[in-house]
Amino acid sequence: MTTDTARELSLLTMQSLPRELYVRQQTMPAGHFFPLHQHDWHQLLYAVSGVLVVDLIGERYFIPPEQAIWLPRGCQHSVFTEYGADLKSLYLDPDYKGLTSEKAAVLQVSPLFRELILTAAEFEVEYPVQGYENDLVQLLLQTLSRLPRNDRYLPWPVSEDLIDLCNRLYKQSDSRETSEQLAAGLAASLRTLDRRFRRETGMSLKQWRLQLRLMQAIELLNTGQSITAIALELGYSSPSPFIYMFREQFGVSPAQYRKQRVSPGLQQRG
Repeated sequence: MTTDTARELSLLTMQSLPRELYVRQQTMPAGHFFPLHQHDWHQLLYAVSGVLVVDLIGERYFIPPEQAIWLPRGCQHSVFTEYGADLKSLYLDPDYKGLTSEKAAVLQVSPLFRELILTAAEFEVEYPVQGYENDLVQLLLQTLSRLPRNDRYLPWPVSEDLIDLCNRLYKQSDSRETSEQLAAGLAASLRTLDRRFRRETGMSLKQWRLQLRLMQAIELLNTGQSITAIALELGYSSPSPFIYMFREQFGVSPAQYRKQRVSPGLQQRG
């Protein structure tokens, strides 16, 4: 099987994986969306560039290039990218036991693991089961099991009206509506809205909006926009309060985050 033919394999027609690890590459254009689905095998989603927005029931994850998300077999999920992404989907045999988590998990991608993914992505689907290719795949799988986890994600409500509210706030990132105004739009008191929101997400609406801005800041910092433009897009009157908020939460300024996002020497690959 040639590489070109291998890359045309359809996940819809596959009854089982051709190898213990199968890497599928895809360039996702801006606004691309994979609707809710699941697989009969484990999956690791990784974007070499761009940010993935991965929705599970009750959870939303923003996955920048320094992270990947582990989706165990049967985990229902949808995937979206606002600004485009260079996607590497790693499909793993359901018998793989390196990660025992039965729930989705965000993993910090090391420079070594990134290089292993990029190399394995160039293998033919039916690569030799002995020799260099298989040895590299085994190293990749062993490295995967040792990656540290990151628990930062955005809880998502399950009630239809609250889902619509959160989707609107996500799309209108510069919205300056107060919590009282949002509650009035739902014909509810602020106390009622906050109680419902806490019950479904574990945090207040105000806390949730701050977390949303943080996640969207990460998303925007992976584009070429200036810090000033990002601050204004997120609804700040100037860059200063945005920089302060970001530093308070992440320990570095937005510019420092952008600079250290990808280790030197890994930003370009032929």
